[in-house]
Amino acid sequence: MSELFSEVYNCYFQVIKSLIESKQFISDKELHYRIQDACFAESILYLLPKLTESGWGFYEKQDGILRSKFSTDFYVPLTDLQKSYLKAILSDDKISLFFNDEALSQLHAAFADTEPLYLPSDFYYYDRFSDKDDYQNPDYRRHFQTIMEAIQNHEYLDILYESRNNHRVHYIYLPCRLEYSIKNDRFRMLAVENHMQRTRKIEILNLNRIVKIISTGKTAKHMPNIDKAIKRSYYKEPARLLIKDRRNALERAMLQFANYEKSTRKLDSDTYECLIYYNKKTETELLIEVLSFGPMIKVVGNEAFLKLIKERLLRQAALLK
Repeated sequence: MSELFSEVYNCYFQVIKSLIESKQFISDKELHYRIQDACFAESILYLLPKLTESGWGFYEKQDGILRSKFSTDFYVPLTDLQKSYLKAILSDDKISLFFNDEALSQLHAAFADTEPLYLPSDFYYYDRFSDKDDYQNPDYRRHFQTIMEAIQNHEYLDILYESRNNHRVHYIYLPCRLEYSIKNDRFRMLAVENHMQRTRKIEILNLNRIVKIISTGKTAKHMPNIDKAIKRSYYKEPARLLIKDRRNALERAMLQFANYEKSTRKLDSDTYECLIYYNKKTETELLIEVLSFGPMIKVVGNEAFLKLIKERLLRQAALLK
C-alpha cells in the first residue's frame, strides 16, 4: 500500500496538475494568479520559469500568450493511492446506482489488479437500521437513475407509490432532490406534487416504496426553490442541544447532523450549544440520532422536542422491566 502522505498531494503538484489538465492558452497575468492563489507568495519565483520553454516546456509563448504543449487526449495518470481509493468505492454496493452494468464491468476490469484502500467489512455500524434498501435490485436501480435524470432535466414523473400501510397512491411529481439517510441506509426523493401552486408542499418519497415510474416527457420551466420550501416547513423553535466535547463528541455530532440546518457556538472550554432546525417529517429521525449520543448531548429545548425525548426514554425503560 502506498504512503497516505506523499509529495504528490502538496500545493505545487496540485497547481501544476490543474494547469496541465486545462490544456489551453493562458496569459502571464492569469498564470501568476493561479500559482499565487494555490501556493505561496514566493512560489512565483520558482514555478513560473519552470513552466515555460526555459524550464519543463509545458507552455510556449505565441503573440504574448502562453499556449499549452499538451495534446487534447493527454491526461494526468492516477496515483496508486487514488486507484486504491477508487477500488474501495467500487466495493460499495451503492455505486451500482450511478452506472449501468457495462460501465461497472469496465471499471472493475480497470482496477482488477488494485488493492482497495478499505473494505465495507472494515466498518461496524452500531447505530444503523439493518433493513437497508436493496441497491442491487434492477427496479430500484432503474428508478434511481430515472429520478436523477429527471432532476437534471426538470422533468415530471408519473409515480406509483406504496405507503407504509400498503396503500398505493398515484401522482405526478416534479423531483427536486435525492437525499441519503446514513441512519437508515436508504435514499429518499424530495419532490413537489404541483409546483404551480403558490404554497409548494414538499413530498418525501422513500425509493424502496416506489412501485413504478413513467417519464412524462413534460418539463418545468422553472424549478421550485426547494431550500426555501424546506425552511418554511421548520418548526418555529429549533432543537437546542448542549454538547460536551468529550470522546470526540463534537466532531461526531457535526458529522451526524451534517444534513440539518444548524448553528453552533462555544459556551465554555468543553461545552457547545447547537441549534438544529427540523420539521415534522425529520423529527423522529433527529430524535433517534440525538439519543444515540447518550450523556454527551443534553437536550434543553424546545419543550415539544424535550417531551418527545422523555416519552421515548420512558418507553425504553418500560421495556427493560
